[in-house]
Amino acid sequence: MPETAKPETRKIQAEKRRQEILDAALKVFAEQGYQGATISQISETAGTSLGLLYHYFPNKEALMEAVIAEHSFLLQLKNIIAKQGKQSIESVLSQLCLQFYRLLESKKELVAIFLREGTSNPAVSQVWFSMIRQGVTSLISLLDQGVKQGVLKEHRLDVTARTLMSAVVMLYLTREAYGEGFTSPEDFIPQMIASQLSGIKSRQKE
Repeated sequence: MPETAKPETRKIQAEKRRQEILDAALKVFAEQGYQGATISQISETAGTSLGLLYHYFPNKEALMEAVIAEHSFLLQLKNIIAKQGKQSIESVLSQLCLQFYRLLESKKELVAIFLREGTSNPAVSQVWFSMIRQGVTSLISLLDQGVKQGVLKEHRLDVTARTLMSAVVMLYLTREAYGEGFTSPEDFIPQMIASQLSGIKSRQKE
């Protein structure tokens, strides 16, 4: 029994150390950027030795890729969009956009990495745009259901979906830049949704 318990304990400890390194890397990359961050800084922040860090990650590039893979919120975004429920299109879209906003809020450090590195690091920009594409694709599917049900008119679904995603991202960035004195997501998002739907709702269904 002890022989099987010890390897399992070592495995748990190893995963814990790996997670601590990834969390430290997320913090340092967000604060210093990829170019400014050093392996030594990450090692010190994680409270581990350089040798141990290199045991898990051979170089800084591999560490950045692991951080993005570990903390990416693509799956969470897809899950949010999948939980539609049987509500009005306005209510569903408002809830989806508000939850997406809260998701961005909960991942501030990762968003900071996307903003810092997106224009210069292909691996980072690929993940960011993949996330946005997945969100847009799921929103298009939702809007298409509205069209088929006669709730919405035929229109460029991709334009509406991209506009909604972009509006939420811009709201998040504006509030990050200017503080919470700017309009709240609870106020802004329903009004934004109403404005977007005003020209594409089917009158016969109102």
